[in-house]
Amino acid sequence: MHAARKLLSFVLCAVLLLSLSAAAFADSSPSPFELTVRIDGAGDAAVRAYADCYAGNLYLSLTDLSLALRGTDKQFRMELSYNPDDGEFFVVRTGQSAAADGRTRLITAPEPGVTPLGLTRNRLYLDESERKYYTYRSTDRDLYMHLTDVQLMLDLTAQLQSDGSVRLDPGKPFAPDLNALIADGYFDAFNGIVLADADTGKALYTSSPNRVAPIASLSKLMSYLLLAEAMDDGRLHESDIVPISKDASQLSLTIDGIIHLAEGARVPVSELMDAMLLASSNECALALAEYTAGSESAFVEQMREKAAALGLGTAEFYTPHGLPVYAGGVVSAKLQNRMSALDLFRLIRTVLAEHPEITAITAKKYQRMPSLDYATANSNPLLFNLEGVNGLKTGSTNKAGYCLAATLPVTAGGETHTVVLVLLGAETADVRGQAAEILLRYARSYYETNGF
Repeated sequence: MHAARKLLSFVLCAVLLLSLSAAAFADSSPSPFELTVRIDGAGDAAVRAYADCYAGNLYLSLTDLSLALRGTDKQFRMELSYNPDDGEFFVVRTGQSAAADGRTRLITAPEPGVTPLGLTRNRLYLDESERKYYTYRSTDRDLYMHLTDVQLMLDLTAQLQSDGSVRLDPGKPFAPDLNALIADGYFDAFNGIVLADADTGKALYTSSPNRVAPIASLSKLMSYLLLAEAMDDGRLHESDIVPISKDASQLSLTIDGIIHLAEGARVPVSELMDAMLLASSNECALALAEYTAGSESAFVEQMREKAAALGLGTAEFYTPHGLPVYAGGVVSAKLQNRMSALDLFRLIRTVLAEHPEITAITAKKYQRMPSLDYATANSNPLLFNLEGVNGLKTGSTNKAGYCLAATLPVTAGGETHTVVLVLLGAETADVRGQAAEILLRYARSYYETNGF
């Protein structure tokens, strides 16, 4: 009897917990709501929106927005397309009316109560160019895009109104107000930011530039510098064939592996370099380090010596790829490559001055590596989202957050300079992309208006 009562009690508790969990889950998944969007010159429109976790963190239905912007300078139509290679993907056709003309399959208007699914990089094109913005895809095949990304992609201006509505000005291109963003604390959560001219060293904006923070795969920029110097010295050639070690092969099989490398496989240096910079392959960075210096530890020592020679006083290196390493012992310290944003800017200036050919690699949107039987898209979203960006590197670990080093050539007054952005410690990948695009757009606008 006692055992039976215990079993009944357990079952009742389990039922209660399951019911509470179901209720909590339901409450944590709000459905889209109708948002009033005031279009300058076109009146009000009801656009289905989704507040992700926080009030004001708005994602707008692109289908509804296409209807709202019909007849304006920023009108577009949403198309859902398919091919065997890519599956379904979305296309924003600018300059075209949202009204169906029978030539394409249009997305149907959202049904009430549709809840968007996970935030991801759904395949999206702006006319013929792929974009790498994060969006929610709803069950009725619509996309919900963050209000900031809507402004960036369509190049228009939005304002939140006191009554909770959103005002869109299709005739006013997006122009970030840096002072307003600073006053609002937009950049305060990052570990460090440097936005500066690589040719002159002049900084346009910095935030915590001297704070030492984990840099994740931005470490590979120092690795590239050492590999490029080895090529200059004749110790390394792009055509060299690198035998894959047991350590590199095992790393490729871990959760941090990007490309499977079989032990004993032989891969050209050029493919390993592409994989390291474009796909941020940790195993390929390790294979190159071992081949060039004889061992990982010898290569890391070269990284430290180079940092000292360049006067990068905040640099700490433990691996050639930026993944954490454990110091050993029963209770082991987790060590990560670290540097300040300002020292990273100094490193990048050196790389660009001595080996500008790096951007011939980092400007590639896509690359195929036959020996590795692998094809990749560049991990840098700015290559797709902002015209002219030609580098440089992304990185992330749990501790480092989401990091980015970007390069953008800007021409003003007959001169062309390279703007460099170092951004450390973004909370999420989509926040990293938004902040980086905003800062680079600001830099380009500033120099085009004021010169260098």
